[in-house]
Amino acid sequence: MKDDTATVFNGFLQLPNLEKLDLVNAINDYFDSNDRDPIRAAADENFEKIDRTASEFKCPCCGR
Repeated sequence: MKDDTATVFNGFLQLPNLEKLDLVNAINDYFDSNDRDPIRAAADENFEKIDRTASEFKCPCCGR
């Protein structure tokens, strides 16, 4: 497993079970779709709404 994959998988394992289920469902939707661009755009938009510069922000994948 490459480092980036191991980091993201570690973050996945840190999530509560319902959030793990949400993520698995989102990944399944992505891979089941023939039109992935809207899914990617929505995910990018949601990610951009997160204030990653806030002092209390902690990445669930790497802990930083």
